[in-house]
Amino acid sequence: MDNDTLSKYAANNGKDNNTHTEKTDILYCSSVEEAIAAALPQGSTVKVIGYDCTDKLLRLGYRLTERDEDADAVIARGGEREFSCARKLGCPKTILVPTHAFAAVGSDMFRAEDGKFAVMKTGCRVFAAVFDPSEAHSNLASIYGELVALDLCAYDLTFGMYMRGEAINTAPAAEIGAMIDSMTDKLKAAEKNRTRAAEILTEAGMQAAKTVEKYPTLLHCSGAAQMAEALRMLCSAEERPLGMRGETEMLLSAFVADYYIKSLGDGRAEFPPDNNKRIDSLCEYFRADVRRACVHVSPIYPPIKMRLCEYRRSEFKCEQQRLLAAVKRRQTAAWPIFKRLYPDDGYGLKSLVDRADLGICLALAPDVFAADTMLSFLKQTGRLDRYIV
Repeated sequence: MDNDTLSKYAANNGKDNNTHTEKTDILYCSSVEEAIAAALPQGSTVKVIGYDCTDKLLRLGYRLTERDEDADAVIARGGEREFSCARKLGCPKTILVPTHAFAAVGSDMFRAEDGKFAVMKTGCRVFAAVFDPSEAHSNLASIYGELVALDLCAYDLTFGMYMRGEAINTAPAAEIGAMIDSMTDKLKAAEKNRTRAAEILTEAGMQAAKTVEKYPTLLHCSGAAQMAEALRMLCSAEERPLGMRGETEMLLSAFVADYYIKSLGDGRAEFPPDNNKRIDSLCEYFRADVRRACVHVSPIYPPIKMRLCEYRRSEFKCEQQRLLAAVKRRQTAAWPIFKRLYPDDGYGLKSLVDRADLGICLALAPDVFAADTMLSFLKQTGRLDRYIV
């Protein structure tokens, strides 16, 4: 952040910070010192989540509190879990310091849990976000996976526009695609240089956050995000460990993209799906409460809506195939880079996701996490029911 920008925000510090309710652009900074100086005058009270910066804040002239109601600002360091805690507080000034989940700072929506199920909620808007390479999580592959997984989010966002008959906005897909291409090229040149890789990922993360800020519905709107939630529920029910979100979504994005490409060439529909069987499966495999399963299972489309969607999917088939081909090209280029970011060059990926889990997670993904994706549409065709054992 340049000095002029910092001065502009510092000039507002004499005003009552508790009245900051207008929707403004997120302030992107490179250090906590910049962000806190722009947000609050010295002497203000700060609550910290997931961040051991007590000495730093005291030296800067700020006070610390554990009481939510006393805080003039909250600083949250980490990923989506810490961010959601900060947003729930409704603090006048929220500052996020991502170590991963970089794109999640760009939207005021966050992922929460309703029982075992994941839901999207809206919290307070972020005032500032700190993108500091020294804060990046040590699992650089997971960070890279989170950013590459946005490619399928952009495709599914566009697919939803086709299905709803809206004017197609290809800007999100173009921005995300350009970010991934640039990031992959830079990482390829910086192979095994972890310091430089962290810088590249942080820079790309800021670009992704700015794109998500413009298109908030882009976040978590892919079939891979839905499958990742299903896999999380399955592993939780069976008390099995699971990798970080970026790792699993990277692997699942490649699987879902292949399935999308295959389904575009499959014109068979078995409408309607069997929601009773699906509810039973949610309870059996994920140990979900039957009442919550009934609430979260997606309702079946009326026949007239289904016929219209099938027509639109066929009508815009060529456009969708071109978009998926571009996604698959970027995934193919990203895969070796993703593996090299591990100290063992990706050897541990062999056991990260059990292939036996893929079928049931694919089948039930649309009913564990609501999103307007191609996978949700394929559920409506009945094609996913064949994977329920």
